[in-house]
Amino acid sequence: MKVSIILNCRNGAEYLKDTLEAIKQQSFSDYEIIFWDNCSTDNSAQIAKTFDKRLRYFWGEEMLPLGAARNKAIACAQGDYIAFVDCDDLWDREKLEKQVNELERDSSVGMVFTNFSRWNMLSNKKDIFDKKAVFRKLSFEELVGNYSFCLSSFMIRREALRGLDHIFNNEFKYAEEFELFSRIAYTWRTVYLSEPLVTYRIHKNMNTIQLRDRIGIEYQMALDNLRALAKDLDEKYPEVVKRIEFARDLSFVKDIIYRGENLKVRELMKPYLKYNIRAKCFYAISFLPSSFSILITRWFYRSRI
Repeated sequence: MKVSIILNCRNGAEYLKDTLEAIKQQSFSDYEIIFWDNCSTDNSAQIAKTFDKRLRYFWGEEMLPLGAARNKAIACAQGDYIAFVDCDDLWDREKLEKQVNELERDSSVGMVFTNFSRWNMLSNKKDIFDKKAVFRKLSFEELVGNYSFCLSSFMIRREALRGLDHIFNNEFKYAEEFELFSRIAYTWRTVYLSEPLVTYRIHKNMNTIQLRDRIGIEYQMALDNLRALAKDLDEKYPEVVKRIEFARDLSFVKDIIYRGENLKVRELMKPYLKYNIRAKCFYAISFLPSSFSILITRWFYRSRI
């Protein structure tokens, strides 16, 4: 078996049929699907079982956080390479084939991921995430310092997982992917394919929206774990540290500004004024009356895909 596709599902029936059909249409066929049903109460199981014999269905006896459920699924996988897909995302027909080719070409590459398209189903807007994308091999600093990728675009060499103390960290509920891929990138090379081979669907029920209050906390947890892995992280990779700290504080600011705590917004964004334009924007609007700063923030995020 060449590829094991990890598909965790918790009440994903609304979008699951399209996701499975996109997998079935793949030009590369030597794969299995490890379908981990995380205690769904809808008809996800019935939809999954309409797939062919390459889908292996597993029922979780208790509902688990995504990372913990993925660990259970990976333990059942038989493939040389591990791919991930969320039950609401879509794949281009050549997605698996192109990633396998890269991993077969260079044994020093531990991960391959791709550009992706975003489909906001709330506004019906579509765009390509990285409009200036080019094929490249990324260093640890490049991957972690600019992490804004899509789980469903990743494929990992199984060997890259064997040397880890753990795979997904069960303490995480939001940033478990970032934390895992950062540890892999520290010791393995990573390839980025510029073609948007995944469609990331944005909708009101998605996990990312529901776990906003965990974002900043888990970025700090991930940074702590990286510091434990690389004792010289702050000295050797200062830009990585600053990027994670900014992501952490930016996530806090998005909540704080809605509470009218504009002084706290300025305190958090001041260290980054020369670093990022978003820091300057939040710093500037924090001088406005709270009602105006809230309106501007709300408009800005609604206007983005």
